[in-house]
Amino acid sequence: MNEISKELLEEAKYYCHELSKHDVLKRYWHALSLILKGSTARGTADAYSDIDLVFFCSKDVKEKIIKAYYEAELIDRQDGVFLPLPDWIGHYHMESYGKLRSYFEEKNYEEVWEYTHVKVLHDAHGQFASIVNEHTREPIVTLEDIKRQYINLQLDLDWMRHPLKRGDEMSVYVFGGRLLKKICQAYYLLDEEAYPNDKWLFYHLQDTSLGKKQKDSVLSFSKTILDKDKTIPCGLELTEYHQYTSAEALIQDIAQCIKEKYGNHPWLDEWYLYV
Repeated sequence: MNEISKELLEEAKYYCHELSKHDVLKRYWHALSLILKGSTARGTADAYSDIDLVFFCSKDVKEKIIKAYYEAELIDRQDGVFLPLPDWIGHYHMESYGKLRSYFEEKNYEEVWEYTHVKVLHDAHGQFASIVNEHTREPIVTLEDIKRQYINLQLDLDWMRHPLKRGDEMSVYVFGGRLLKKICQAYYLLDEEAYPNDKWLFYHLQDTSLGKKQKDSVLSFSKTILDKDKTIPCGLELTEYHQYTSAEALIQDIAQCIKEKYGNHPWLDEWYLYV
């Protein structure tokens, strides 16, 4: 944990104590969990980071807190609580335990990653920890999830063929971006881990086994999807388009990793039969 994170963590603990004395929250403190998430919790905070606090509670308690906040004119909405901390050093909002469970049950990988990289500041009856532990005893990612990601990668690569041959630069750029995102996501899935949202997807790529090896190649691909000094020529063979061959090579590395970890499968070569 870097120094900025340590400083913000101490401030987060201070605000946890202050919030425990809040006129509304103190009445329900015994039923609340308070977690710190974001780069501060992960120990990688910088000058742009803040204190991102989330309260978890039952749906019933959440509704009561929202109602009490509204009646006290602390908020002007009745669908949730989102309030800044002093001087906008951070903010807090309310979620339900049911919502937390749904992230795991529905395999919302971005949210799963977010809430498995937190600091727990207060956890009434250990409810937050219990839910997370229940859903992380076994890897959340299965071979079927990896298969789906791989087939989608091959589909996007296949769909990029015609924009390349037409010299349609904007479409190539869009497909290149989609491929980049899905390739990075696949690196996390291959480690049987959830992946972060777009903001942190590449930043934490070196934390994955294949991403550590391929980060430079991914970055190189991202920088050469378009060339500001040259237009994409029309009608070439696919092997003559570096956008295609670079993406194909990255996908083949993923296929090889799948073979080494899970054995060979027909859908690795004949993916088009499984769409």
